[in-house]
Amino acid sequence: MKERTIAKVKVSLSKTMFLATAVLIIWSSSAAAQQSLRDLAREYGVDWLAGRWTAKTDDGTTILLVYKWELNGHLLSVDFKMGRYASRGMIFYTPGSENAEQVGVDNMGGRSKGKWQVRDDGTLVSKSEYVDAEGNVRKGATVYKNLDAKTIKITLYGLNEDGELNDEPWFTTEFKRQPVKKKDAAKK
Repeated sequence: MKERTIAKVKVSLSKTMFLATAVLIIWSSSAAAQQSLRDLAREYGVDWLAGRWTAKTDDGTTILLVYKWELNGHLLSVDFKMGRYASRGMIFYTPGSENAEQVGVDNMGGRSKGKWQVRDDGTLVSKSEYVDAEGNVRKGATVYKNLDAKTIKITLYGLNEDGELNDEPWFTTEFKRQPVKKKDAAKK
C-alpha cells in the first residue's frame, strides 16, 4: 500500500513538473518573440520597403512588386509579376542571425533562397541563389535604395566568386509606390 502511495506522489510530482516546465517554456518564448522583422526594419529605418511598387521596362512591360507584412510583422511576403512571369517569396528573421532570410518559388518551376542585410547608407541588399526548373544556378544581388516617400531605385547585380557585387549592374530602374488596394486596406 505504501508503494502505491509513493508511485502516485511520483506521478503527480512528474505531471506538476512537466506542466511547470511547459508554462515556463511558453512564457519565455513569448517574451523572446517580441522582436519581429517589422520591429527590426523600423529600428534600421528600412520599413519603407513594405508596399505596392510598379515600374515599366523599356518595352513598356509593367513590373509589379508587392511587399506585405504578415504574421504580426514576423513575415514580409513578396509577390513579383512581370509579363507572364510570377514569383512569391517570404522574408523572415531568425533570432541570433545577422541577416534576414528569404525563400521563394516561381511559376516556371524555379526556386530561390537568399539573405538580406542593411548597409550603413540605409540601402537594402538581397543576395540570392536561383535554381531554375532544369537545375541551372544563377547568383545575384538586388540593391534597394529609398529615393523619397514614393520612389525606390532597384539595381540588379551579378556576384563574383567571393559573393561580392560585380562592378557593373545588370539592370537599374525606379519603382513608384502605388495606393493600397481597397481589399488590402479593409484588412488593416
